[in-house]
This record gives sequence, C-alpha cells and structure tokens, in this order.
Amino acid sequence: MSFRTTYKVLFKLNVYHHYFLDNGATAFDSNLGLKEHQLTKYNFEDFCQIIPSEKTQEIFNGNRIVFKTFPAGFTIYIQADETTPNSGTYKPYVNLPQTTIFNFLIYVKDSLFENYSTVNSKPPIPYFFSNKKPDTEGVSFKYIDLETTTLPISDFTINQASYTEISKTLSEKEKLGLLGIISLEISGDDTIPFDGNARNILNVSGTIPANPKTFKIQFKNRKTIWNYRNAVNSNLLHSTDPTELPLAKNGIIGYTFDGKERPSAAPSRLIFEKDGSGNIIKTISEIYINQ
Repeated sequence: MSFRTTYKVLFKLNVYHHYFLDNGATAFDSNLGLKEHQLTKYNFEDFCQIIPSEKTQEIFNGNRIVFKTFPAGFTIYIQADETTPNSGTYKPYVNLPQTTIFNFLIYVKDSLFENYSTVNSKPPIPYFFSNKKPDTEGVSFKYIDLETTTLPISDFTINQASYTEISKTLSEKEKLGLLGIISLEISGDDTIPFDGNARNILNVSGTIPANPKTFKIQFKNRKTIWNYRNAVNSNLLHSTDPTELPLAKNGIIGYTFDGKERPSAAPSRLIFEKDGSGNIIKTISEIYINQ
C-alpha cells in the first residue's frame, strides 16, 4: 500500500518594478509578449526581500504550508486532500479557519532603491497590502492588487492607529526598516463591490479554488530631468528641463541634441532641488559626456 502527499497552490504574489522590467521607455506590461520576455531576465530579490512574519511562519509550520520564492515573486503551497476520491476538488489537509491571516514583510535591499523608485524605502508608516480592511480605515482604503489590476504604491497607505494595531503582531526587530506589510486573510473582505474582483484565498466551503488568486505589487520607476554636462569641466551642455524622462535599467531611452543620440541617465547621480520649505521641486539626473 502506498501513500502520496499532495501539495496544491494556495495563492501567488508577484512583485514587479518598472525600472528593472521596462524596455527603455516602453512599459513592460504594455503587451503580453514583452512582459513574458522581460520577466525572463528579472528577479525581484535584486532590490527587495519578502519573508513571512515570525507568527506567520509558526502557522506555516503547524499547517503543512510551504513558502517558496521565484524570480517574479512567491508562491504558497499547502498539503491537501481530495474531498472525495477523483473529484479534482481539494481542501487543506489541516483545516484553516477563514479568519487565519498571513503576514509577509517587505524590506529593501538596494541602497539606490529610492533613486529609481517613486516611493521611500523606509516610510514612516509601512505600506499595507491586504484583502482585509482594518477597522480603523475609512472608505479610501485600497485593497491589494491582483495580477489584472494596478494601483500606485502610494495608494496603499494606512493611518497610525491601524499600524499601531497591526504592529502588535510583529517583533521589534521585524519593524525595523519595513517598506511594507502584505496581510492576507483566508476569507478577506467581499471586494467585488470595490473593483469587481474577489480576493478570498479559500472558497467559503473551505476548498482550494481551481484557479488560486495571484496578487500583485507593482512599483513605478522614477522620472527625472536629465542634465548633460561636459566630462572635462562639468559645464552644463544641455537640459531636458522641464521634461522628465524615465529611468530604466534595460533598453534604450532615445534622446538627441546637437544632432547626436545621447546616453541615458543612471540612478547613481541624482540631485534634488528644493524650495525654501524643503519641498523637492526638481529631481535631476547628471550625465557626463565627452564633446
């Protein structure tokens, strides 16, 4: 007599960043073919790390759940049994209450992250990506994106009262340097009125959906004014001001002046011009070229 252990996908989460994925000025997700090609040379762990919280890892250990990262994000697998032989319908081997919450913590690894991103690497209150609205949040709360939806990262903010409550589940070490928290409940809210999409992880019956949810976090790349300077004496030769151009790791962002195509800006040389109150009014990339 033989026994076979079966693991099924519970849900997935993809992490995209336009700086790494765009083809020059062309957004990677402008068409499916480009997206698939750009993802072949992408790894989100080049700029950030995502790990289960300590309490979530305890839940995983006790419920035969596996967390595994891939270049585009991570997948959660769970040991499962068929509800009846040959039915093709599965339920978790260990029953998961609908109120079970999984928390994942996002930390930035790249010191240049803020130079090519439109968000801070260590915001005062971490960004919050969830399928469950905290009781302390209002109607402006935004639910975590799915693979088919895209909202700016800046939309995923919560107030101090919400973060104070959420942070009670985290250790002091886990709170240090947090970019964001991914918080997913098995049932979640009914988010169909929000944008027409459900975000529950298990069916109401407790079975695993035939098509598990794929959640998403998508970062935009920063746009800057490009100043071209003489590599010999640093004199300003040309500026795109007031036009801002995107920063992209791959591809070519064509820009020409004096009849010559010029190199693109890199995120390593940024200057922030501020007004008298300290507000940033211009972000400038410095590009040194030979005449």
